[in-house]
Amino acid sequence: MDTVTEIIATVGSIFAFMLVFLGVAKWLSGRTARAEKRRQYSEQQAHLAKAERVRIHKEKVALADNGHLAKQLELARENELSHPKESVYWFEKAALQESRDGIEGIVRVCERSSGDVVPQDKYRYWRSALDALNGDEQAEYEQGVALFEGFGIRSNMDKGLQLIEHAANKRCVRAQMFLADWYKSPENPLADQDKAKMWKSMLEHIELNDNSK
Repeated sequence: MDTVTEIIATVGSIFAFMLVFLGVAKWLSGRTARAEKRRQYSEQQAHLAKAERVRIHKEKVALADNGHLAKQLELARENELSHPKESVYWFEKAALQESRDGIEGIVRVCERSSGDVVPQDKYRYWRSALDALNGDEQAEYEQGVALFEGFGIRSNMDKGLQLIEHAANKRCVRAQMFLADWYKSPENPLADQDKAKMWKSMLEHIELNDNSK
Protein backbone atom coordinates (compact mmCIF):
# COMPACT_ATOMS: atom_id res chain seq x y z
CA MET A 1 0.00 0.00 0.00
CA ASP A 2 1.55 3.29 -1.05
CA THR A 3 1.72 6.40 1.12
CA VAL A 4 -1.23 8.15 -0.55
CA THR A 5 -3.46 5.13 -0.02
CA GLU A 6 -2.44 4.93 3.63
CA ILE A 7 -3.23 8.62 4.12
CA ILE A 8 -6.61 8.21 2.45
CA ALA A 9 -7.36 5.14 4.61
CA THR A 10 -6.31 6.96 7.76
CA VAL A 11 -8.37 10.03 6.91
CA GLY A 12 -11.32 7.78 6.12
CA SER A 13 -10.96 6.00 9.44
CA ILE A 14 -10.75 9.29 11.29
CA PHE A 15 -13.79 10.61 9.41
CA ALA A 16 -15.77 7.42 10.16
CA PHE A 17 -14.79 7.63 13.83
CA MET A 18 -15.89 11.25 13.92
CA LEU A 19 -19.23 10.34 12.38
CA VAL A 20 -19.73 7.58 14.94
CA PHE A 21 -18.64 9.88 17.75
CA LEU A 22 -20.97 12.65 16.61
CA GLY A 23 -23.80 10.15 16.25
CA VAL A 24 -23.28 8.79 19.74
CA ALA A 25 -22.96 12.32 21.14
CA LYS A 26 -26.19 13.35 19.38
CA TRP A 27 -27.99 10.26 20.71
CA LEU A 28 -26.76 10.89 24.25
CA SER A 29 -27.77 14.53 23.97
CA GLY A 30 -31.20 13.54 22.71
CA ARG A 31 -31.62 11.04 25.53
CA THR A 32 -30.68 13.68 28.08
CA ALA A 33 -33.14 16.10 26.52
CA ARG A 34 -35.88 13.49 26.55
CA ALA A 35 -35.14 12.66 30.19
CA GLU A 36 -35.32 16.36 31.07
CA LYS A 37 -38.64 16.69 29.27
CA ARG A 38 -39.98 13.69 31.16
CA ARG A 39 -38.78 15.17 34.45
CA GLN A 40 -40.38 18.53 33.67
CA TYR A 41 -43.60 16.80 32.64
CA SER A 42 -43.65 14.76 35.87
CA GLU A 43 -43.06 17.90 37.94
CA GLN A 44 -45.81 19.70 36.05
CA GLN A 45 -48.25 16.82 36.62
CA ALA A 46 -47.32 16.64 40.30
CA HIS A 47 -47.86 20.40 40.62
CA LEU A 48 -51.25 20.15 38.89
CA ALA A 49 -52.25 17.21 41.11
CA LYS A 50 -51.26 19.13 44.23
CA ALA A 51 -53.18 22.20 43.07
CA GLU A 52 -56.23 19.99 42.44
CA ARG A 53 -55.97 18.46 45.91
CA VAL A 54 -55.77 21.94 47.43
CA ARG A 55 -58.80 23.04 45.41
CA ILE A 56 -60.82 20.00 46.47
CA HIS A 57 -59.83 20.48 50.11
CA LYS A 58 -60.82 24.17 50.07
CA GLU A 59 -64.13 23.27 48.48
CA LYS A 60 -64.70 20.58 51.12
CA VAL A 61 -63.89 23.01 53.95
CA ALA A 62 -66.21 25.65 52.49
CA LEU A 63 -69.07 23.14 52.32
CA ALA A 64 -68.36 21.90 55.84
CA ASP A 65 -68.31 25.46 57.19
CA ASN A 66 -71.71 25.99 55.61
CA GLY A 67 -73.17 23.02 57.46
CA HIS A 68 -72.66 20.12 55.04
CA LEU A 69 -72.80 17.20 57.48
CA ALA A 70 -71.10 14.60 55.26
CA LYS A 71 -68.14 16.93 54.59
CA GLN A 72 -67.81 17.74 58.29
CA LEU A 73 -67.59 14.05 59.13
CA GLU A 74 -65.19 13.42 56.24
CA LEU A 75 -62.80 16.15 57.42
CA ALA A 76 -63.08 14.91 61.00
CA ARG A 77 -62.16 11.35 60.04
CA GLU A 78 -59.29 12.48 57.82
CA ASN A 79 -57.69 14.27 60.79
CA GLU A 80 -58.65 11.82 63.53
CA LEU A 81 -55.22 10.24 63.97
CA SER A 82 -52.90 13.02 62.80
CA HIS A 83 -54.62 16.18 64.06
CA PRO A 84 -57.03 15.28 66.90
CA LYS A 85 -57.96 18.86 67.78
CA GLU A 86 -58.96 19.64 64.21
CA SER A 87 -60.81 16.34 64.08
CA VAL A 88 -62.81 17.25 67.20
CA TYR A 89 -63.54 20.68 65.69
CA TRP A 90 -65.32 19.06 62.73
CA PHE A 91 -66.90 16.27 64.77
CA GLU A 92 -68.41 18.88 67.07
CA LYS A 93 -69.89 20.81 64.15
CA ALA A 94 -71.56 17.56 63.11
CA ALA A 95 -72.61 16.80 66.70
CA LEU A 96 -74.29 20.18 66.97
CA GLN A 97 -76.49 19.01 64.10
CA GLU A 98 -77.45 16.06 66.35
CA SER A 99 -75.31 13.63 64.38
CA ARG A 100 -74.65 10.47 66.38
CA ASP A 101 -71.47 9.92 64.33
CA GLY A 102 -70.31 13.38 65.36
CA ILE A 103 -70.98 12.76 69.06
CA GLU A 104 -69.31 9.35 68.97
CA GLY A 105 -66.35 10.87 67.12
CA ILE A 106 -65.75 13.54 69.77
CA VAL A 107 -65.82 11.00 72.60
CA ARG A 108 -63.63 8.53 70.69
CA VAL A 109 -60.93 11.10 69.85
CA CYS A 110 -60.90 12.52 73.39
CA GLU A 111 -60.60 9.10 74.99
CA ARG A 112 -57.92 7.95 72.56
CA SER A 113 -55.71 11.05 72.89
CA SER A 114 -53.13 11.24 75.66
CA GLY A 115 -53.54 15.01 76.18
CA ASP A 116 -56.57 17.23 76.68
CA VAL A 117 -58.03 17.74 73.23
CA VAL A 118 -60.94 19.73 74.66
CA PRO A 119 -61.70 21.17 78.12
CA GLN A 120 -63.03 18.59 80.57
CA ASP A 121 -66.45 20.20 80.89
CA LYS A 122 -66.90 19.94 77.11
CA TYR A 123 -65.84 16.30 77.11
CA ARG A 124 -68.26 15.55 79.96
CA TYR A 125 -71.10 17.20 78.03
CA TRP A 126 -70.56 15.07 74.92
CA ARG A 127 -69.96 11.94 77.01
CA SER A 128 -73.35 12.55 78.67
CA ALA A 129 -74.91 13.20 75.27
CA LEU A 130 -73.66 9.85 73.97
CA ASP A 131 -74.81 7.97 77.07
CA ALA A 132 -78.20 9.69 76.76
CA LEU A 133 -78.49 8.47 73.19
CA ASN A 134 -77.88 4.97 74.53
CA GLY A 135 -80.87 5.29 76.88
CA ASP A 136 -79.27 6.49 80.13
CA GLU A 137 -81.79 8.91 81.71
CA GLN A 138 -79.28 10.08 84.34
CA ALA A 139 -76.88 11.08 81.57
CA GLU A 140 -79.74 12.80 79.73
CA TYR A 141 -80.47 14.81 82.87
CA GLU A 142 -76.79 15.77 83.20
CA GLN A 143 -76.68 16.75 79.54
CA GLY A 144 -79.81 18.84 79.99
CA VAL A 145 -78.42 20.67 83.03
CA ALA A 146 -75.13 21.34 81.21
CA LEU A 147 -77.04 22.73 78.25
CA PHE A 148 -79.35 24.72 80.54
CA GLU A 149 -76.42 26.25 82.47
CA GLY A 150 -73.93 26.45 79.59
CA PHE A 151 -71.35 24.02 81.01
CA GLY A 152 -69.10 22.83 78.17
CA ILE A 153 -71.58 23.99 75.56
CA ARG A 154 -73.32 27.21 74.58
CA SER A 155 -76.35 27.65 76.83
CA ASN A 156 -79.72 26.73 75.38
CA MET A 157 -82.23 26.80 78.24
CA ASP A 158 -85.21 25.66 76.17
CA LYS A 159 -83.46 22.59 74.80
CA GLY A 160 -81.89 21.88 78.17
CA LEU A 161 -85.34 21.88 79.80
CA GLN A 162 -86.65 19.56 77.10
CA LEU A 163 -83.92 17.04 77.91
CA ILE A 164 -84.49 17.36 81.66
CA GLU A 165 -88.23 16.88 81.23
CA HIS A 166 -87.65 13.86 79.02
CA ALA A 167 -85.39 12.34 81.67
CA ALA A 168 -87.95 13.21 84.37
CA ASN A 169 -90.68 11.44 82.43
CA LYS A 170 -88.44 8.37 82.44
CA ARG A 171 -88.52 8.50 86.27
CA CYS A 172 -85.18 10.25 86.78
CA VAL A 173 -85.58 11.56 90.34
CA ARG A 174 -82.87 14.20 89.99
CA ALA A 175 -84.62 15.60 86.91
CA GLN A 176 -87.96 15.69 88.74
CA MET A 177 -86.37 17.52 91.68
CA PHE A 178 -84.79 20.03 89.32
CA LEU A 179 -88.10 20.77 87.59
CA ALA A 180 -90.05 21.04 90.85
CA ASP A 181 -87.56 23.64 92.07
CA TRP A 182 -87.26 25.44 88.72
CA TYR A 183 -90.97 26.00 88.17
CA LYS A 184 -91.37 27.62 91.59
CA SER A 185 -88.11 29.58 91.46
CA PRO A 186 -88.40 33.40 91.58
CA GLU A 187 -85.55 33.46 89.03
CA ASN A 188 -87.76 31.74 86.48
CA PRO A 189 -89.64 34.35 84.41
CA LEU A 190 -92.04 31.58 83.37
CA ALA A 191 -92.59 30.18 86.85
CA ASP A 192 -95.58 27.89 86.97
CA GLN A 193 -96.87 26.70 90.36
CA ASP A 194 -99.05 24.03 88.79
CA LYS A 195 -96.06 22.47 87.02
CA ALA A 196 -94.01 22.74 90.20
CA LYS A 197 -96.72 20.86 92.13
CA MET A 198 -97.03 18.27 89.36
CA TRP A 199 -93.33 17.40 89.44
CA LYS A 200 -93.28 17.52 93.24
CA SER A 201 -96.23 15.13 93.36
CA MET A 202 -94.59 12.76 90.87
CA LEU A 203 -91.40 12.82 92.93
CA GLU A 204 -93.25 12.08 96.17
CA HIS A 205 -95.16 9.26 94.49
CA ILE A 206 -91.90 7.61 93.38
CA GLU A 207 -90.36 8.04 96.84
CA LEU A 208 -93.48 6.56 98.44
CA ASN A 209 -93.34 3.52 96.17
CA ASP A 210 -89.63 3.06 96.84
CA ASN A 211 -90.18 3.21 100.61
CA SER A 212 -93.01 0.70 100.49
CA LYS A 213 -90.87 -1.94 98.82
